[in-house]
Amino acid sequence: MWAQNLHEGHAMTKDLHTLIKSLTSSEKGYVKKHSIVHVIGDQNKYIKLFDAIDKQKEYDEKEIIQKFADDPILNNFSVAKKYLFRFILKCLESYNTNAKTELRSILNHIEILHNKNLPGVAKKMLTKAKATAQQYELYEFMEEIIDWEIVFIVEEANSQNYLELVNKYFGELYDSIEKKKTIIGYKHLYQKLRAKALYMGLPRNDEDVLEFQKIADQVSKNDTNLLSTFNAQFYRNLMQANFLFISNEHKQANELMEKNVKLMEEFPHMIELRPAIYLGMLRNKAVNELSLMRYKPLFDTIRKMDAFVEKYGQMNRYFEVMAENLKLFVYIPTGQFTEALKIAEKLDVLYKQLPPTKTLTKERQLQHYAFAYIYIALEDYKLANQHINSLLNNHEFDIRSDLFCFGQILSLIIHFELGNVELLDYRARSTYNLLLKRNHLYEFEKQIIVFLKNTKSMTRKSPEIRQAFIELKESIERITENNKLEKNALSLFDLISWLESKIEGKSFIEIKQEKFNQLLSSEGANAHMH
Repeated sequence: MWAQNLHEGHAMTKDLHTLIKSLTSSEKGYVKKHSIVHVIGDQNKYIKLFDAIDKQKEYDEKEIIQKFADDPILNNFSVAKKYLFRFILKCLESYNTNAKTELRSILNHIEILHNKNLPGVAKKMLTKAKATAQQYELYEFMEEIIDWEIVFIVEEANSQNYLELVNKYFGELYDSIEKKKTIIGYKHLYQKLRAKALYMGLPRNDEDVLEFQKIADQVSKNDTNLLSTFNAQFYRNLMQANFLFISNEHKQANELMEKNVKLMEEFPHMIELRPAIYLGMLRNKAVNELSLMRYKPLFDTIRKMDAFVEKYGQMNRYFEVMAENLKLFVYIPTGQFTEALKIAEKLDVLYKQLPPTKTLTKERQLQHYAFAYIYIALEDYKLANQHINSLLNNHEFDIRSDLFCFGQILSLIIHFELGNVELLDYRARSTYNLLLKRNHLYEFEKQIIVFLKNTKSMTRKSPEIRQAFIELKESIERITENNKLEKNALSLFDLISWLESKIEGKSFIEIKQEKFNQLLSSEGANAHMH
């Protein structure tokens, strides 16, 4: 029991340190301002503890105990830590209010007023609670609201209309349950697709596509009458857009994403309620616009994301990470690799400032892929090799299947650039067998692996190798021309531009930037990113 309590106490302290370190400066100010009610003499013992923990980069309990050696707070140290943790949460609850938190508070107040025999005031509050629940589609609160309406029914009912009112209230409850079921159904389908995509990534064969198709096909064909709510429309569009994006139907996906962004902007109170969903929608839209090479709307979307972070960034520090991460994956395919490196380095700093959750740690691992891509373009192949090895050799987290597979190809390209001829021969054979064993070998991957393996016998700048590059490029273009899955995979690395750089004797960056400038000219847009 003692050992268990010790472990729980340590866990609580670690969580307290993580919570304090996650606070913004304005949130810390708010906590201190509201601590005045706990003043003891001229010192606030909880804020002293708060400040001491906040100064530590890594939590060190021995240092804290030493600091408070003569302070009575150590008499009940575990109690003080628990109290401070809960106090911070209460302050944050008060600081970060929204319709849902206010609704919970109103329902608590209604119960208090009922217990104090003030039904008239409680009934007025109940009317407000019901209007809020309906406006924000918070149907999960409707059962409690209807229960209270039945409690207060005696205040408005008589022998003639009592049953009528009961039926009216329960009719509203059944209606809200049906609406909630529809919303949950679409949410579930979206999350099923997302769960598969998180670990599988882009589909690599027809079987993968069928797996996604089975989920998408579960949508009811005759559900127009069920789409009467904002959330039902939103999640249905989101689920279908996600499936279309995965299936490389980017134009159709874009139409649904635009619908969802407009839908949220038409109902700004829903953005206030769920800001992270709006930011995620903008991010998905930007990724899709990048796939379609629609740069003017893409940069408009990025500006919207920046404006969003400026407004809501204090609420959740991860919002800035999402926006910067998106910029990184815009700079890379448009050939702006120096700027991409700055963003990647900025993200590294942001990640270190956030609590090390499993999601963030996993995301930081995926940054290695971005760094490897950037350093290949900047021709710093040693650093590119370090990052790709960090990604491929990490066994602590599952890596998205498509990134893992293409990471193997990047590794071969890096060894080719480094001139590691003997190692390349071995790595090419082992990569081929590895991807074949995982049933994740594209036709173009077979060709690039075989090509890199055979370069051992060629001089690096001979006409022979240049011709081999030309033939490989033409072959890959033929393969991807009529195969969406093969073409989709090339979004992870611009293999064609890399081959063209070898054929034309130019740098990878030159080729990428020339293509980007041509696209901007053909788009007829004065697009630029701030």
